[in-house]
Amino acid sequence: MRGRLKTFGRAALVSAAATLAMPLVAQEADSASILIYDASGSMWGQLDGGISKVEIAREVIGDFFVSRDNSIPLGVIAYGHNRRGDCSDIEVVANVGINDPAGLSSSLNRLNPRGMTPITDALSLAASMIPPTAESADIILVTDGLETCEADPCALAAQLANEGIAIRAHVVGFGLTREEGEVMACVADATGGLLLTPQTGQELADALRQVAQVEPAPAPEPEPVAEAFFDMGPKAEAGHDYRISFQGSARNVDYAGFTRRGEEAPDVSPSYGVLGGGETGNNPFTRTAPSEPGEYDLILAVTGQGIIARQPIEVVPPSNGFDAVGSVEPDKRFQFTWRGPNQVGQRIVIARPAAAPADYVGDWGAPFSNRKTQTMRLRAPKEPGLYELRYISGNSQEILFSRAFGVGVPYEDRDGINTADLAAQAAAATQAAPGQDDLPMVPATFRLPPDYPQEPHEWSAIPLDPDMSPEAWAPSGKTIIGEGVFEPGRYEVTANWGPKDTFKGVVEILPGQDNDFVIPVMSEEDPIVPTLDGPWQVLGVPPYQVQAGADRLLTLALEQASPGAPIDGSWTAQDMLAGPQAAGREGTFTSTTFENGALRMTFTVGDPILEPMTLYLTPYEIGYAGTLSAGAMGISVVMWPGGYTPPSLAEMREAVHGPAPGDFVDMTSSAPQPMQAGEAAAAANVPVRLRTPFEIGDVGVQWSAIRTDMQELNVAFASSDLETSFVTELAAGGTYEVEGVNSDAGIYLADTITIDPKGRNDFEIPMAQGRDSGPSETGLGDDVAFVCKDTPPGCPVSHAESGISLRLPNDWSMSEPYFYETAGGAGSGLPTASFFWESFGTVNTIELNPRQWLESNGRCGTVGTSQLCYMRGQDMMLDVVFEMIRDTLSVAPTDLQEETTLPVDLGGMSPEEFMTRLGVN
Repeated sequence: MRGRLKTFGRAALVSAAATLAMPLVAQEADSASILIYDASGSMWGQLDGGISKVEIAREVIGDFFVSRDNSIPLGVIAYGHNRRGDCSDIEVVANVGINDPAGLSSSLNRLNPRGMTPITDALSLAASMIPPTAESADIILVTDGLETCEADPCALAAQLANEGIAIRAHVVGFGLTREEGEVMACVADATGGLLLTPQTGQELADALRQVAQVEPAPAPEPEPVAEAFFDMGPKAEAGHDYRISFQGSARNVDYAGFTRRGEEAPDVSPSYGVLGGGETGNNPFTRTAPSEPGEYDLILAVTGQGIIARQPIEVVPPSNGFDAVGSVEPDKRFQFTWRGPNQVGQRIVIARPAAAPADYVGDWGAPFSNRKTQTMRLRAPKEPGLYELRYISGNSQEILFSRAFGVGVPYEDRDGINTADLAAQAAAATQAAPGQDDLPMVPATFRLPPDYPQEPHEWSAIPLDPDMSPEAWAPSGKTIIGEGVFEPGRYEVTANWGPKDTFKGVVEILPGQDNDFVIPVMSEEDPIVPTLDGPWQVLGVPPYQVQAGADRLLTLALEQASPGAPIDGSWTAQDMLAGPQAAGREGTFTSTTFENGALRMTFTVGDPILEPMTLYLTPYEIGYAGTLSAGAMGISVVMWPGGYTPPSLAEMREAVHGPAPGDFVDMTSSAPQPMQAGEAAAAANVPVRLRTPFEIGDVGVQWSAIRTDMQELNVAFASSDLETSFVTELAAGGTYEVEGVNSDAGIYLADTITIDPKGRNDFEIPMAQGRDSGPSETGLGDDVAFVCKDTPPGCPVSHAESGISLRLPNDWSMSEPYFYETAGGAGSGLPTASFFWESFGTVNTIELNPRQWLESNGRCGTVGTSQLCYMRGQDMMLDVVFEMIRDTLSVAPTDLQEETTLPVDLGGMSPEEFMTRLGVN
């Protein structure tokens, strides 16, 4: 598990507001306690003797409230008692203060275990409730399980230990195994608390008594124990990248990364290096876990102070591999999926089984360019036979993993492992076991009213809660009494027998209660129907002609007290609705109506969708289907209960668009597609940049691309100009076979790329396998004009032919400037050049007067009449270097500049408007 600290949002605000209203004694006390009560579904589990843990906990904690020193302010938090599958289900049962023990017991006894175990967020909320005047505080966590909400309680405990007050978190693991106790020990160890694992009611009482008698912790030392710490779990997968945050102070010249256990800073590598970025350094930063499994430390080394943070990390063997390919046709393109490290320079190739790592045939691809989807297409060899897909290292000396397949011959792949299995293998070991919070099945009995004839009836029960399994209970045959075993929750129970009275009622079946129900007779005038109360998700359903998935557009939290009652609630926009700028935006509905079986809800998201949006839905299976519209724009949608797995895309398409066309072939990309101004933009074009590889210098090529993920190959573009960088727009989610050719220079580039709707689509197209590399043999390339090395102040550069002069930063290079000319013979009056710096195998570039620059590509600034630009998403140091180059750069007029002009079609815009569209400062 990669741990993460989470800011506790709404609940923290509620707690902060409650703190202002605390009793005076709570505000002025020098110590305080907060008890966190686990009301997750697993608390219904039984101990020896057949009594559930929740029944024991209610009694023991009630006694604890009475016996403890009530002069010490106490607050109570509970989680998991309202909703299944909801990690935000955390509630303040009692604010910190002098509370009535009987009242606290009564409040806890009303809570029925139901949901998840969000330990980390509950601890965060508890810490926020500590009165500001308290000199010490104790958090008492009573839990029967581990974290189930993908958060890291260990990292949070380390943070709490450095918050400035003597705070201790005690873990009372009721029924935890020894191994589970070891996982939770980090919380107690980091804060100086106790770890107790009682297995019986008496042991639970003793544990709570022991916690209550612990002497107040001493005031904290002025200096924190740790000067910095990382937000990362205890394990990492060998060779894979990790985005790592840290708490502490560091600068861009300081270093961080992996080193062998207990050792000092290692040599610079992709696993260890300078933070870079602005003055305070990149936070988070990216590092590649060491390729060799073993025991390591993650360290942060600050100049003048040494190592200020050290965290043990176990690097485990990677779970890499390909999905099965089976057999493919010779000389035909085929698609495959993998899971791997996706580092720069690594390749996926096709080879004969006995061939050396560097001996491969035909087509190959760059996994780094397709790391978002980990899916690509290659052309199979022409010669039939047995081959292997291989993932090889950047130096082509090692096969990291492979999978056999047949070309033109039958091949039975008996390896059952797939990428989903591999991803599961790589999951964090500190997470709780799946199903820990599942509720136990409960027996229930249904009876007819005593004043009606006790005759056999056909019984059925339909689940009503959205987080329950949708399968109905309907035993065969007729019985007088209905009996069965049920998942806890609400059910609509019906008893029928021919023309006689129908009995129908809604019951709630829960563990720990007498689930024996009398089902009343139902009148035709008052049918019982379920409410809309609970969580929902709204999925966009693209038409058949759009190759896209069903993206989640909205999540809803609807509130309806009873059938027919007013509908209220809130909505939360997802990334796919209106792009990243609106993701996470929340609001309430402007209006909601449910008439004649149609549900209509209106709301306003705001920029970039300014018009009001309307959901118009009618019933579809256990959910609803219809449209989501804004003005004249709209998309078909399905609204589905939040606790259920939605139908397949094919099923939803058939429900809203009708049967599939006869020639339809589903080639859906897994990449999500954002909604633009109320319509699906799955087929919308996004900016894409293609670049020549670093090793050929500034030799331009003629670019072309063919879209290959459609039923027919479509030529996307073909340029006759020789260019090192080509900017165009391609369909989001599309897969393209790209080529760059310069016959005179012997340059042939080729790669397969997939366009990420949300990512930085900046692709370096490598040399085609088996082609002459031309100028690449010169290392940096024949067209590299200046290189600055071992000169911290930078190197003065002056290029008379172009008029360019500047101070080139240390470790940076500059290409040979040139004045480009189009195929029509039009010349540019401004010089073009690139400034570049290689960091961990990635080339970062700043460009002077780039061609075909789009506003969305990145930042531009003016230098006289020239533009200086760089693409988004590169190393954060580029902000600083950009300003350094811009401050010293000048472009003096030359004879060519004075005599040559470049005709530009501004599309009817003024030059000022055109420059504004380019994003020039």
